[in-house]
Amino acid sequence: MSLKKITSLTMLLAMFTMTFTGIILFITPPGRVANWANWELFGISKELYGQIHSSFMVLFIIATILHVYYNWKPLISYMKNEARQFILFTKDMIIASILFLIFLFGTIYQISPFSNFLNFGDDIKSSWEKEYGTSPYSHAELSSLKSFTKKLNYDLETSKNILTSNNIAFEDEQSLSQIAKTNSVSPKFIYELLRKNFEKGEQKTVPLSGLGKKSIKEVAMTLEISSDDFISKLKSLGLDAKEDDKFKDIAESKDLSPSDILEKLGFKKAD
Repeated sequence: MSLKKITSLTMLLAMFTMTFTGIILFITPPGRVANWANWELFGISKELYGQIHSSFMVLFIIATILHVYYNWKPLISYMKNEARQFILFTKDMIIASILFLIFLFGTIYQISPFSNFLNFGDDIKSSWEKEYGTSPYSHAELSSLKSFTKKLNYDLETSKNILTSNNIAFEDEQSLSQIAKTNSVSPKFIYELLRKNFEKGEQKTVPLSGLGKKSIKEVAMTLEISSDDFISKLKSLGLDAKEDDKFKDIAESKDLSPSDILEKLGFKKAD
């Protein structure tokens, strides 16, 4: 048994695991969507993917430190010239450093193609929202049934009767997430049960959170209006926008938040 070989193989397995979980986390829905809809892939939640990624990151770091220790001489040889003299910035080290800086500053300052890659990830994440929807307000799944119904102006006793009639077991102080977990459903499922009974014929509640990263076109789709209609409404507030513009950028140009703009336009907020 060789500790050196074990170290290298551990690094390899940790790298494969981190690569897989990293890809999954890159394309998973935002937390507000994942938690609301109990999103899972291969039976694993987004939160658990994050925990696995973090745990194997620690293992990878430990294995890397040991790998450097066992391969110290070869690594040092990479920083020597032909006369075997130690030079920190050899040609190889300079190229490696340049690649490092390109990826670092390209990501920080959103330079293409890094910005394109990150925007691609954001587009994938946004697509989940179209499929699963979002909660009526931020972190609604953490609210107790009493607090949740109060924020949505739902009668508490009627809400309890609706849940009971649909065989949903609950306790008053449980959060919506806990109730959902107890009944093997999602917080969204419970919300939909209540919403169908309370919002018949009422103005649709628009979730005003999580829209900042969306394009004007995507926000219009969320609001169920055409892009032209939404752009026209924005223009009435003195905001010039195009379909591909980020909603947050348009809002910040007037020192406003996306929620401020939607409220000014008369969209109903669940709070």
